[in-house]
Amino acid sequence: MAPIRKPTVRKECRCSICKSKTLGFDRVSVKTFKRHQEKDNHDITHVQTPHEDTCNTISSAVSEPVNQEEDSFEFEQEDVEMNSELRNLNDTNDILDIRTRNQPFSETDCVFGPEDNVQYTSDTYEEEYEDESDVEMDNDEGAVILIAIINKILQFLFDPFRLPVSVAGLKRLAGFEALTSGVKKYVACSECHAIYDNEAAPLCCTSPNFDKTSLCGNSLFKSGPGSKAPKKTYYFDIVRCTIIDPMHNLFLGTAKRMLERWVVDGLIDDKKLVAMQKAVEKVVLPPNYTSLGTKIAKGFPYMKADEWKSWCLVYSPVVLRDLLLLPEFKNWIEFVNACRYFTKPSVSEEDIEKGHKCLEEFCKGCETLYDLDLLSPNMHLHLHLCQTMIDFGPVYGYWLFSFERYNSVLKNIKTNRRNGFELTFMRQYIEESWKGDFVHQLLKPMHALACFEIFDKFTTNNNNTNTNTNTYLSHSFSISEYLEASQNLSMIICGNEPLPLSALPLKTRPLSFMPKHEYDCLVGYYQAAYKNPQISGCKDVIDDSPFINDWIEMVKSIDLLGQSYKGCIGTNGRGSYIQAYFTERTGSEHAYVGEIQYLFVHNFRPTVSSLTYRNPHSSQHVCAFVKWFKSTSDKTRELEGVELLQDEFYKQDFQSILPVHRILLTVAIVDYKTTKNVNKKLAIPLPKKIYY
Repeated sequence: MAPIRKPTVRKECRCSICKSKTLGFDRVSVKTFKRHQEKDNHDITHVQTPHEDTCNTISSAVSEPVNQEEDSFEFEQEDVEMNSELRNLNDTNDILDIRTRNQPFSETDCVFGPEDNVQYTSDTYEEEYEDESDVEMDNDEGAVILIAIINKILQFLFDPFRLPVSVAGLKRLAGFEALTSGVKKYVACSECHAIYDNEAAPLCCTSPNFDKTSLCGNSLFKSGPGSKAPKKTYYFDIVRCTIIDPMHNLFLGTAKRMLERWVVDGLIDDKKLVAMQKAVEKVVLPPNYTSLGTKIAKGFPYMKADEWKSWCLVYSPVVLRDLLLLPEFKNWIEFVNACRYFTKPSVSEEDIEKGHKCLEEFCKGCETLYDLDLLSPNMHLHLHLCQTMIDFGPVYGYWLFSFERYNSVLKNIKTNRRNGFELTFMRQYIEESWKGDFVHQLLKPMHALACFEIFDKFTTNNNNTNTNTNTYLSHSFSISEYLEASQNLSMIICGNEPLPLSALPLKTRPLSFMPKHEYDCLVGYYQAAYKNPQISGCKDVIDDSPFINDWIEMVKSIDLLGQSYKGCIGTNGRGSYIQAYFTERTGSEHAYVGEIQYLFVHNFRPTVSSLTYRNPHSSQHVCAFVKWFKSTSDKTRELEGVELLQDEFYKQDFQSILPVHRILLTVAIVDYKTTKNVNKKLAIPLPKKIYY
């Protein structure tokens, strides 16, 4: 049987060190008490204070464990006892700090050791506690007292809940073990603060001094025969206590480093850079993706993070296939796939796990394919990105793109050499940024309709747009339903469902006629969407059947949760290439790539008896007229996640009408010529933005 440890005797010390405490004294061990007396060179007589009397009363009142099953007290007795003890608590609300003010439940419960809460010199701290187990005993004793007090109060309030009477039980109840599962103990030098692994710490600090001519040499452990107690300890998880910035870690770090290695190894030279530039001359990127222009041919000079992101996700899968050896190319695609998973605005735990496995394979491949000097601490941090995302969410919440972008904006503002500009600029910026939210959040819920429209005009950037089409489109918008609409084909979507506020007001143009063949597609779409073949057009009106007119309002562009879409007519095509799901004749689902010709709003109200009509209040349908590229059976580019398409479209039919809610992804398009000189299209699906 293990011997029972004798509790450490504590004495009340009022020396020059301890009198700075909140109560004017501190309770220390006998050994420390004597040393403090010798240091002050005078005697301190122990006088019991009224506070101490009260503290002893409280300690005795809670020394017995609380019986959770005893409820046989009379109400009058409980009332008297509660009033008596609460008066003592009110009079002595600072007394419990004698044991618990600067100490957590146990030393392992804090991020840093308890010594950081004690403002002593290192020499004094060495003698403050004789052993770490004394600290933990004292902390646990104070915690048990506090738990008993709380349980007693709960009993007075007739609450059946009781806290566990032990610190270990309280940790389990709060899930503390899960939170601290990655926390590790480190031995720290009290002089230079160098840290060492607790299991392999030397007796003395081996860290060099600032002059680098000698070692620190400070003892890491307390003096005494057989003492193994460190003077200073830290408890933390080095990686999880720091957010890894994906922008620097992925794009400014590894992407740049890999390209430099390929150039050094001779895998890429000047001629190949020119060939790479020629291969992507006619690439069409979605909005918010930065074009590299002619930087590839020039050797990637002055590349910013946005440009490295475009290089990883769009350009490199297209141009590196014929330049790198197959093992090196496959290894690089593992990194590209990880970036695709991690840069999604909305990620699942499955996406994080897949991205982590891709980075693992990439790092393992780098060990075998390249010299070991390629490996860096930054590449090691790749393997901790998954934990960062689990702890803090999608990368859009904390990567430094916005920080760097606003730094650039501030740096390029002309201040005319005047001081104090920063405060004025930020005050104006905050007012401009939040005035729209203020009006929508404060005035709209108050139903202040008379003044709301006036203030809304002052806080909306697009004052000259037609807002007649926005009456019901934002009514009861649900982001979960909106996101599901693009992936779940069994969900009935007609085009009149609510849109996010970012899409409103719609930038509509004057009413215009729809061309005949496109109008026939619209009629067929409504018949299929509402499952009503009786819906008729202008030429074949049937009595008592829903009628579709051929008037539409074209929309210049639409912003759906931060992702912009627009038609290709009269534009450079950016924002017009999309991907959407369709059901094949075999019943399987397939994603097709298409080109938006134009966006439009059409008014149509079917019969009220239609059971598939989800929103009987809105007759305004927001759709896109899309031409869909013909797919091929060629899967040679499947490895890099690039789809090979024919350079021609399917015949237009009712499926050319696509509700904007059905848009799955945005797509980058590259003109491609095969070895047989046949024109094709390469499609690279990219994550769409989701800002809500």
